[in-house]
Amino acid sequence: MTETSVPATDSMKTGLHHKGVSSRHIVAIVVSALIFGAIIYVTRFLPFKMGTIQMFYPAAIVAPLFGVWFGVWGSAGLIVGNILSMLAVGLNPALFPLALLAQFMMGFLPGAAYRKTKFEGAGSVAFFVALVITGQVVSSTLVALNLLWIQHVPAKAVWGTIWPWMQFSNTLMAAVFSPLLFAWLSDYISKSGLFFKRFLG
Repeated sequence: MTETSVPATDSMKTGLHHKGVSSRHIVAIVVSALIFGAIIYVTRFLPFKMGTIQMFYPAAIVAPLFGVWFGVWGSAGLIVGNILSMLAVGLNPALFPLALLAQFMMGFLPGAAYRKTKFEGAGSVAFFVALVITGQVVSSTLVALNLLWIQHVPAKAVWGTIWPWMQFSNTLMAAVFSPLLFAWLSDYISKSGLFFKRFLG
C-alpha cells in the first residue's frame, strides 16, 4: 500500500510554527527588553528616589502594552530589560526576585486577558484600564514584599510611604497613559505583523 503525501493546511502550518521558541518570540523579548530597560535605565538617574525605588517610573506605562502586543514573550522581555538596567548600574538582580516578578506581572495580567489590537467602545477601554490597574497594584505589592523580606526596609516606610506613592507614580500614570499609547500605536504594531494574536505566541 503506497503512502501519499498530504499538503499541510494553514492550520497545520500555524500549529508547527507555534511549537517551541521561534525567532519571532526572540524578537518580541528583545524589543520589549530594550525599550523597557532603556526607560528604566534613563530614569534611574533622576533625583526622585527612595533607596532603590524610583519614585518616578514611566516604564510602568509601556509595560502593559508589551504584554498585550507580544503576550507572554513581551512580559518575559520586561524581566530581561529590568535585569539589564540593574546590571548597568551595578545592582545585583538576585536581590530583587519579587521585584523582577512584578515587572512580569505588569505585562502578564493585561496581556493574558486582552488580546485585541484596538478598543471597541467605552466598555473595551474600561476593561483595558481595569486590567492595567490590576497589574500595577499586584506589581507594586510584589515590590513592597521584596523591600520587606529581602531588603529589610521597615514596614512602616513600605506600607505607609512607598507603596501608596507607587499607586500614584505607577498605577495612576499607567491607567491614564497606557490606553492613550495603545490607541495610538497598536494599529501600527498590528500592521507590521508584530502583534501576537495568541498569548503564548
